[in-house]
Amino acid sequence: GGAVRYRQEVTKITPRPGHATVIQTKRGEEIYADFLVVNLPPWNIARLLGDAAPAKLRRLPPQPTDGWGAFMVYAGVEESALPADTPLHHQVIAAEPMGEGNTVFLSLSPAWDRGRAPTGQRALTISTHTALAPWWQLQATDPAGYEARKAAYQEKLLQTALLALPSLHEGTTFAMPGTPITFQRFTRRTWGWVGGFPQTNLFRAWGPQLCPTLWMVGDSIFPGQSTAAVALGGLRVADGVLAALGAPSRHSQSSTIAAWG
Repeated sequence: GGAVRYRQEVTKITPRPGHATVIQTKRGEEIYADFLVVNLPPWNIARLLGDAAPAKLRRLPPQPTDGWGAFMVYAGVEESALPADTPLHHQVIAAEPMGEGNTVFLSLSPAWDRGRAPTGQRALTISTHTALAPWWQLQATDPAGYEARKAAYQEKLLQTALLALPSLHEGTTFAMPGTPITFQRFTRRTWGWVGGFPQTNLFRAWGPQLCPTLWMVGDSIFPGQSTAAVALGGLRVADGVLAALGAPSRHSQSSTIAAWG
């Protein structure tokens, strides 16, 4: 069995060659681990390791030079405004280039899910890829401009979503935006970076092992983003840790993937 510690933000990781790694939390607890698997982007891991970070992490630029953030709209929609039997997921391409509200992903809660929306309504999330730097620059230098851009993006995403849900505007009862800054605040992912490195070539994503006892998992490692990809990456890391322990792999079908480390 295991234990989950809620509201225990990790503040420092100290690898000790030949000894257990020390994990320190914001509440002053110390946890010792023979192997540590970290589900964080490289920038977060570099900060937690400090001077103990491997050279690859120390060479990172101050903020990501590629990759994305996400701009989100979280909305409540009257069920009567939705087409009958409309799918729960949509991808809408309105224009090029991709992202920045020209392309959006929509997800609706099922009609039977009363945990996400009251009777007669549905929860809707709309997202688009967005560059990180403009949001952070505006937030730091022009707060009014930041708020204006946020409002403009919210309206643009809702307009693009009309291509899939034509009555969305009349049926929207609530809408709340989220920027990369929102993502950093709630997920603690540095700069609000999501989705991992762009898959511009086969070797763009990182290998999972940062040092003998420290492994990275999630969208930063091959094969990258998406639920399927990060699940496969998790199997890959599990195989690697089991191999380091001298234990047989429990996921033989992923052994070929694990060899890509």
